[in-house]
Amino acid sequence: MIYARRQVEELQQGRGWEVEYPRDVWRLRQLGIASPHAHLRFDRIPQPWLTDLAKRWVRWRLSTGLGAGQANKCVVAITRFAEYLAAPAVGVDALAQIDRPVLERYLADLQATVNGQKTHGEFIGQVNHFFQTIRQHRWDDTLPTTVVFFAEDYPKRAKLLPRALAEHVMTQLEQPANMDRWHDPVGRLVTLILMRCGLRVSDALRLPLDCIVRDADNAPYLRYFNHKIKREALVPIDNEVEAAIAAQQQSITARWPEGSPVLFPQKTANPDGTKPLIDSSYRRMLNQWLAEVDVRDEHGRRVRPPPHPWRHIFWTRLINRDVPQEVVHVLLDPDSHMMTAHYARLNEKTIRRPGNRPARSTSVQVALDPGLRCGDHLPCSRPSHPAVCGGWSPHSPTACRRPRLRQCSTGFFAPCGGRAFPGCSRPC
Repeated sequence: MIYARRQVEELQQGRGWEVEYPRDVWRLRQLGIASPHAHLRFDRIPQPWLTDLAKRWVRWRLSTGLGAGQANKCVVAITRFAEYLAAPAVGVDALAQIDRPVLERYLADLQATVNGQKTHGEFIGQVNHFFQTIRQHRWDDTLPTTVVFFAEDYPKRAKLLPRALAEHVMTQLEQPANMDRWHDPVGRLVTLILMRCGLRVSDALRLPLDCIVRDADNAPYLRYFNHKIKREALVPIDNEVEAAIAAQQQSITARWPEGSPVLFPQKTANPDGTKPLIDSSYRRMLNQWLAEVDVRDEHGRRVRPPPHPWRHIFWTRLINRDVPQEVVHVLLDPDSHMMTAHYARLNEKTIRRPGNRPARSTSVQVALDPGLRCGDHLPCSRPSHPAVCGGWSPHSPTACRRPRLRQCSTGFFAPCGGRAFPGCSRPC
């Protein structure tokens, strides 16, 4: 019924920017944007002159490929700034009346109301980008040149340790007995992909139907689109995940013989199978599953961990298994190497490892084959995933038996995999 009603509304009112732009509440579905954020609300901005500029700015940002979630943050930030300008103590009635003293008072207001919250820096950054765009496109020349936030105006972000889920909690979630308590195979498969591939929930739910590719050795990889930085990426998968995806593909083909573009279509209000499963639907299934399994923290209390920390613990596990940061960066495809370095901070167990047992040289004596060069691979008894893992298996607690050769000045090769070992004078 909802689907039919939306179709009738579209026929009656039309769709597209010519219809939505004059409205104070944009319906993103009518703009061809499928997102949990169904609307963008400009009706909460008190000043008409600021509403017009905000709508123009958000429309431009959406046209450049900005996601609906980020666009909603833009609107929220401008609304917060507009409410401050409308306060009787401030009394700004035009763009030309905004100056540096007004911005400094706004910074003080943010410090008093949202200090320490993530939105603190976002409110400053979004408004600053708004001002920059007005000047760049010359939408309103009355904006004073002194209206700008400087780097020193942003709150200093504390450098915290990685907040991965506790290992013993994750181990309980991964137990086969608990995984078998899933009543919905779709929810189980999504959970399996999140745990073993380290994807974000938004990327996993929008996987394409044909999401498995193979390399020259016929090893399977999950092909997905990283919506945060807008590029495709690959991550190796094991046989269980591959078999579960194949079963899901057969199920989708049986329900929609003409085909569906997504691996996890929404089950309701989706007659043609084109809409992917939304975040709230999966989290509702996840909460039902977590209510049935008995997962407890170190204090014996029941916990219901959200799915995003699973990506963090996948990240931390790779780092603590001595997987090189370059390989981890390829597997998880973050937006910067800084995030990979953040999780490269070793956990307490790994930090104590050198002091708990003496380091042993892992250098091996091999014949100096003229065909071998420094950086080549030793023969591998498990040649799966050679192109991506670089000699390291992301699904095993030990290193893949395909180390790279590193020639030492002592005349032998050390399979150090890019790290220096005792006895090897070469800083690999």
